[in-house]
This record gives sequence, structure tokens and C-alpha cells, in this order.
Amino acid sequence: MKFRWSGATACDAQTATARLNDYFGAVGYRTLPSELRWARGSLWKALLTMSPRQLPIIVDAKVQPWGAQTLVDVTFDFPRSVRTLSAQDADLIVAELRGLNEYLQHGAADFEAMLRLERAAQRTARRALLNTLGLIVLLSLPLAWLFGQMQLPPLLASLLGGLVGGALASYLFWRLIRRR
Repeated sequence: MKFRWSGATACDAQTATARLNDYFGAVGYRTLPSELRWARGSLWKALLTMSPRQLPIIVDAKVQPWGAQTLVDVTFDFPRSVRTLSAQDADLIVAELRGLNEYLQHGAADFEAMLRLERAAQRTARRALLNTLGLIVLLSLPLAWLFGQMQLPPLLASLLGGLVGGALASYLFWRLIRRR
């Protein structure tokens, strides 16, 4: 998934480039070898930490002088992954875009507010994960009893229980993470 942000800033191209580098470094991106390109996160870190700032994102920017202003075009690329964006993940990304605009215009942004959004998203994801695990434990008892009544071979019962439990866990986590 890709999206773009374009705007103009009153500073020169060199200052805009420096502000882009400073801003993306401050919000957790690492600079890639090509000019005006940054990356952040990985799929495994995103799954383990539940942090929206660990979702894999690649950012490309173009800076072009335009009279007394500088045009800035930024493209965010979210590689397709197993973990989808929750509403709080999207809120953080929007806050980071607003912060980028502020930083380009004035050289300052509210990084503390972005950090609070990230922590809230992590808490919501962890709560959803714990609720999912609790529900799976409660639902696994009737499933075990049902498979015992069906007198299935142990290997087939285990395989079927794992498939049903995995599908149910995925669905419940997805539903719980989407709730605010």
C-alpha cells in the first residue's frame, strides 16, 4: 500500500532536505543508501512488540526548489504483511504526517504526542492479545470435549483442534484489535 504527501515549505531545498533527515531520524527511521530514502521496522518486530512504529515502512522523498519555496513530495510504502493496520496504527501515522508538515514549516514537532499514541496502540494490541488468549483457553475446553466425544484418532483430533484454535485465535485477535 502506498500513499503520498505533497506540500511546499518556505525554506530552501538544502534546509528542507536537512529537516527531512532530522525528522525521519527522530521518529525512528534509518537512512538508506540512496538519497532521501528511509526505512523503519520489520514484520517480525511488529508482531513481537505490537508497536506501530515497527511496521515495515519505506519512505521516499523528492525536494525541488520552486521560487522562494521548496516543493516536497513524500511517498510512504507499506509492504503487504500479515499484520494489518489498526485504527490506532493509522492515528499514529497521521500524527507523524502532521508532525512532518510542522517540522518542515517550523523546524519543530510534538514528538511526545506521537510517543503517547504509539504507547496507546501497544497497550490496545497487548490487551487484545491477552483477551484472545483467554478466550481461546475458555473455548478449547468445549472443543476438547467435543473431539473426545467424536472418538477421533489422537493425531487427527490434535490437528483439527490446532486448525480450529488457530483460525479462531486469528479471527478473535482481528476483531479485538479493531475495537477501540
